[in-house]
Amino acid sequence: MERSGMRHSPTPGFGKEKWRITLRKSALRAMTDSFVDNLNDIKVVAVEDDAIAAYTSEDQFNSLAVELLKEVGSFICVAACILPADKKCWSRDQAIYGGHLVRLFKLISALIDQTCQNRREIMFLMSRLAFETIVNLAYLIEYQSPKLFEDYIRYSFRHEKRLHDRIMANIEARGGIRLPIEDRMLSSISAAVTRSGLSIDDLSPNEPKSWGEGSLYQRAKAVGFEMMYLAAFGGGSQNIHGNWMDLLEYHLDEDAEGFTPSLEWHRPRPQIGLAIAQMAVDVVANFFSFMKAFESVERLDDRLYDLAERIHRANVSHERFVTNQMKVT
Repeated sequence: MERSGMRHSPTPGFGKEKWRITLRKSALRAMTDSFVDNLNDIKVVAVEDDAIAAYTSEDQFNSLAVELLKEVGSFICVAACILPADKKCWSRDQAIYGGHLVRLFKLISALIDQTCQNRREIMFLMSRLAFETIVNLAYLIEYQSPKLFEDYIRYSFRHEKRLHDRIMANIEARGGIRLPIEDRMLSSISAAVTRSGLSIDDLSPNEPKSWGEGSLYQRAKAVGFEMMYLAAFGGGSQNIHGNWMDLLEYHLDEDAEGFTPSLEWHRPRPQIGLAIAQMAVDVVANFFSFMKAFESVERLDDRLYDLAERIHRANVSHERFVTNQMKVT
């Protein structure tokens, strides 16, 4: 794997936007000895070719994938805890980055849990959600601007605006009488909108139509994850929404007479966990580069490249194992 595979080049035009300068400079001051200590505490997972050559089942590859995901997740956790040194909290736009990192850490934790419980169905759901989080974070880093962040937040509030307008219409139809549940719902919507630096009147139930490039596929393509989307995660929407393909693959058995329930859990396979690990180390390297961490923490870029290379070797070894197994059968 070429080192250029980890895409952490700086975004053009960085110096033109004050809020981005503030984010980086204040966060760099937060890269204290404790930050470095947290990085140094991360366990390095051995990926030894001789040991892997002796593997006799995919369960061993699953165990290796879990350990590599733990290592990646540790870097993500450290990245998610970078706060401005002066205020020890994020602004709204900074919180979009931080929230994505925290969400990714939690999803990888859930993915690990479901892998260890041998539940491929739920493990794949977690991986599809992690994939989307990685793509969105990569896109926000690569193409960030105040307008992009504004569109991201306004798009997120379209449902709340529709709900708010429907509640208000119902109240008006009742001659102004409010139900207690409506007061609570309106209060919840108002609080979320206010915390986001907006007012309900600023929002539209239909605008913006999307944010960024539009669809997840278009954003994935824009940040270099197009093939990963097509090969592994594009069809994951079927599983998220419970479409027929999800039922057919995981929840139904079939014989000559028809269909019957399939209540047993399916055993995970290593490809998905390794793919998420590979993409996650890429995006966290991107984030550290964006934060200029490579300039402040010695050998951080080497450590992330080494992790990416070990994940790649594990994936190649698994493919070789599957090919050999097929020849045997």
